[in-house]
Amino acid sequence: MSEAASSSARPFGRFERTLAWRYLRARREHGGASLISVISFIGIALAVAALIVTMSIMGGFRATLINALVGGEEHVTVYIGDRATEGEAIAFADEVKALDGIRSVSPILQTEVLVSANSAQTGARVRGVRLEDLVHYPTLELNPGNGYGEGRNGGDTVLVGRFLAQRLGLIVGSRITIFGAEGAATPVGSTGGRRKEYRVGGLIETGSVDLDSLYIFMPFEQAQLFFNQRGEVERLDVRLNDIYATQEAMTAIFGTAPFPVGLEDWQRRNGSFLGALRTERGVMRLIMLILITITALNIITGVVMLVKNKTRDIAILRTIGAGRNAILRIFVMIGATLGLAGALTGLSLGVLVVFNIDSVEWFLNTVTGAEIFPADIYRLDGLPAELDWAEALFTTSWAVAMSVLVALFPARAAARMDPVEALRFE
Repeated sequence: MSEAASSSARPFGRFERTLAWRYLRARREHGGASLISVISFIGIALAVAALIVTMSIMGGFRATLINALVGGEEHVTVYIGDRATEGEAIAFADEVKALDGIRSVSPILQTEVLVSANSAQTGARVRGVRLEDLVHYPTLELNPGNGYGEGRNGGDTVLVGRFLAQRLGLIVGSRITIFGAEGAATPVGSTGGRRKEYRVGGLIETGSVDLDSLYIFMPFEQAQLFFNQRGEVERLDVRLNDIYATQEAMTAIFGTAPFPVGLEDWQRRNGSFLGALRTERGVMRLIMLILITITALNIITGVVMLVKNKTRDIAILRTIGAGRNAILRIFVMIGATLGLAGALTGLSLGVLVVFNIDSVEWFLNTVTGAEIFPADIYRLDGLPAELDWAEALFTTSWAVAMSVLVALFPARAAARMDPVEALRFE
């Protein structure tokens, strides 16, 4: 046997590949792939694209929400007890900052307040932050403007969350009144609730409507004065290089503390929220994989009809020496080709949509005449999408694998065909 003939006779060799490709290209009147095969190709492409887009949007949701959480809240919160003075707390903060994996440590005060502006009132959360510590909030888009942290006791300029500012009709330079729960201390006790007017020096943007509707940043010294906490540090805002390495960081911080402290990380604080995200992502992935599997099942019908149309050809191939395994591989390759072509088309379509998600959102808003992703309902500013290439490649591989699997059944039927019986009525 010549080398060329031997190469053609090999499993998945040129002979088998040529026949599979020829059957796929043949026109319908010549017994080629039926309309059902074309529908299977389109269905797989759309299912793969839908899964990639869906998981990318869910990944974008998760990344945006986590970025907002870890940008607006501490990675690890260290609660300072009443026994520690401000000097001791600052010294402890310097020790924590020297630990491995710690990016920054900032002393803060945080209190719930009532705010009022332009005849509107709402609840808010004031966070006392030093001017030099604003750089430790990398996920915040801060526009400090002029005056934050400047002047006596830190001055009277604050930063307001974007959506809180919208709710109260505030712009940079507006005045806002903050009401504290506890008044000034006097020899006979505390007076009624304290209030003071501040100037809005800039807006805070985290990408999360919830946080941007809640936070007000106030200079640390001014917060101490306003909330009657002179010489006190309520907590330390600890930021990590790896936001998921909180357990190791808390162990190291606890071992360093010279006085009793309380520790809490962002994952524990938002445990139910993160658990819901994981569950939702897992269930959605399962549903979409089932959808791809159901779509791939249509390949069975297409290959069955192709086998029926090629009964005479199969019988002739068997009589001239083609083995059953060769026939099996030919029709498996046909199903795999349909699945691969559909999966790659879906991958390209899904990636294209994800990379142009803003344009897609604008197009849908224009076509429907309404905002399909309102921030006040979905609690995020804009439609997020973050492509996970591992997820996209897994989806593509799953579609191809399911296509090969379902093509095995009609391919086995073709391989078991008796050539004598097949040619009896030809």
